[in-house]
Amino acid sequence: MSTTSSADVIVAGAGHNGLIAAAYLAKAGLKVHVVEAHTEPGGMTSTSDVDEMPGYKVNDASIQPSLFRTTTIMKDLQLEEKYGLKMKVIDPVHLQLNHDHTSLALWRDAQKTADELKYWSMKDAAALIDLYRVVHAAVDIGVPVMQTNPVRPDIKKIFEAARKTLKHRSELLALGRWMRCTELEALEESFESDPIKAIVLIGLPFMSYDSDFSGWSLIYLGIITKYGVAMFEGGTGELPKALIRLIEDHGGSVQCGAEVEELVMTSGRVTGVRIKGGQEIHARRGVLTAFSPKRVLRDLLPKGTLPPKLENRVAHIPTKSRSFADLKLDVLTKGKVSMTKIEKWRGDGLDCRLPANGYHTYEQAKAAQVAVKRGELPETYPGLMQVATALPSNRSFAPEGCDSVWFWSGLAPNDPREGWDAARKHAAKTIIEQSDHYYEGLEELDVFHRVRMLPDIEERHFALDGTVYHVDPLITRFGPLKPAAGFAGYSTPVPGLFLTGSGTHPVAGISGMPGQNAARTMLKLFKREDKKGVGAHAVEEARHWDAVAAAEAGGAEAPDGRPAVTEA
Repeated sequence: MSTTSSADVIVAGAGHNGLIAAAYLAKAGLKVHVVEAHTEPGGMTSTSDVDEMPGYKVNDASIQPSLFRTTTIMKDLQLEEKYGLKMKVIDPVHLQLNHDHTSLALWRDAQKTADELKYWSMKDAAALIDLYRVVHAAVDIGVPVMQTNPVRPDIKKIFEAARKTLKHRSELLALGRWMRCTELEALEESFESDPIKAIVLIGLPFMSYDSDFSGWSLIYLGIITKYGVAMFEGGTGELPKALIRLIEDHGGSVQCGAEVEELVMTSGRVTGVRIKGGQEIHARRGVLTAFSPKRVLRDLLPKGTLPPKLENRVAHIPTKSRSFADLKLDVLTKGKVSMTKIEKWRGDGLDCRLPANGYHTYEQAKAAQVAVKRGELPETYPGLMQVATALPSNRSFAPEGCDSVWFWSGLAPNDPREGWDAARKHAAKTIIEQSDHYYEGLEELDVFHRVRMLPDIEERHFALDGTVYHVDPLITRFGPLKPAAGFAGYSTPVPGLFLTGSGTHPVAGISGMPGQNAARTMLKLFKREDKKGVGAHAVEEARHWDAVAAAEAGGAEAPDGRPAVTEA
């Protein structure tokens, strides 16, 4: 039998963007109810126990927030002061591990990286500083644009971007050249030595390396140096935990194991959701979805809701156009993995287990992308590896003296000829065997490993076509075209329906910007509705559904009306 309840806003999807939006809305005085399909909240920022190995934990997907540190989210929501969320900057954030056990560190201080690079090439050391000057200009100009609505931007953010553009006008020509070219062209034009080209390429497989405009991804280098890259102490899952505490403190709630199967509409407006099993939850002000926008707009809206032209745009939102996919490998060990050979060569006392490290060459990274685009299993899976238990606050991830090891690659096939079972076995065997050269003892100490490829990521994270980006990260899909023209401003052509998550402006990863931007957009719209008196119909709807919910629960009738909206 179906049950009915209501809230001011329903947020569908308890990933970090959905929870951040919910937190801002709750702080503004709205009654927020979050529904999550999985049995645990957090989405790609969750930290989970490993059922097969009691005593071990893993970060399910993302580990390093970078763009998150450019935002005001921590301060706005008082996540550290009131909710105990702590971050530790990882410096260097990455190492390029070479087969002879030398290594190149990507430090927050660009000059330190350049000084290390002199070991391989004095020319490259100078070129790196030149590149950073251009990349920093891109960051200064780009970040304000990221932190606003792409179709109805905050004028203050636009003025900020304009001021930064004038400040960096001498770099604009080089910036335009770099942004338009391919990633391979940008790297080969700048550098001659393998370590710097390899670590940049391995960490940034967003687009095909030989695609025009793929050079934009080098902006990540500027994020590293200007803001630093961090990890959440105690695991990535501490972020959703802190956000949920805030939401609950402000009268909101989170319901897991509640997959939305349909958006409920009344008189042409989205007024709630229907959960698998029959439960209906009605929303007085709107529904915000924080998962794949293509699935939301194509599969959850009643047929015929969108006009044919918009339906066509939705059908062509790219989710599998790159011809390669992501891969996640967890390795749990019965002892401690070491990196003594790498650390001995460095001689600087650095714990090399803590950064997220790559160890494949530039040519191997190029070859892997070519192979997986053909549906072949590559000879190597270039990616980043990190020992989660190297962070002192993560010691609970494994029994004493043991490790939990994280590996991510963006260079896996999305349609392997040999099939998924063979692909999983090949990936796990190849990565563990090859990693052992750098992470000493990994192969022998391995007591459990789990690899997730496209169908597994799709199942675990409810990510259409297994894309962690929700929409393929093509430069042509940024800003007012993400996820598609007509749907880019967080609000949609369907009244009462809003979008956030990795498939909305600006980017995926742990940035929080889509959630923050979406919440601000909704609050502004709600205040305009209140001023125009649009609330009369919503009040009547609220009275009706609160009465229904109260009757089903056998309790007293809920208060009428809806709260005034304040700034969060």
